[in-house]
Amino acid sequence: MLRIDSTGQVLAERLSLPGRTVVDVGCGTGELVRWLVGQGATATGVDTPAMLARAEAAPRAGDEHYLPGGGEALPLPDGHADVLVYAASLHHVPAERLGNAMVECARVLRPGGEAAFLEPVAGPGYYSEITRLTGDEEEIQRLAYAAILDGGRVGLEGVSEELVYFSRSFADYEHLVAVFVDDPALRAECLAQAREITERHAAAAGVPFDAYRYCSVCRLSILRRIG
Repeated sequence: MLRIDSTGQVLAERLSLPGRTVVDVGCGTGELVRWLVGQGATATGVDTPAMLARAEAAPRAGDEHYLPGGGEALPLPDGHADVLVYAASLHHVPAERLGNAMVECARVLRPGGEAAFLEPVAGPGYYSEITRLTGDEEEIQRLAYAAILDGGRVGLEGVSEELVYFSRSFADYEHLVAVFVDDPALRAECLAQAREITERHAAAAGVPFDAYRYCSVCRLSILRRIG
């Protein structure tokens, strides 16, 4: 299993990005979109209006674009993109619309274009032990992976698949909760529980609290549009 420092790193090592049209589906606050622009790609981020407001408020990296929408109904024309990126976003599509999301993926890709799906993998002692405090997503993650495996049904063929992992700290979790959990009471509850769990792991590992790192495992699946 390969350790990576960023989503950008793993994409740059596996996909051609400079000069290509790339869409980040579920772009959040736009960090990856800005990075893609810095790599010479024409980049568009798709997410909810609330997330896009945060993305638009950040300093611009260049000519990035943002459009409101979701993976199940992409606001883009047929054959628009060379690359679609789903960085921990496919499992946020409602279960009953995951099939639609894969149809949309194939529709928006140009023939020969590629889609990169980076999806979390749950496991004992993984980062998922604390991320699940805001909601257990294990079942929807399983369904999202099943949709990826069924990509051949919509004209997508598998190119590669591998497990990678990020090293995550409690500070990373604090940032995650600050961005994605709006309810102050829920945010405080999740942080308190996560701190207790992290303190226990740090003590068992014999390292200071701030030095403890979780293994955030993801499955990277790359599919290509046939034709």
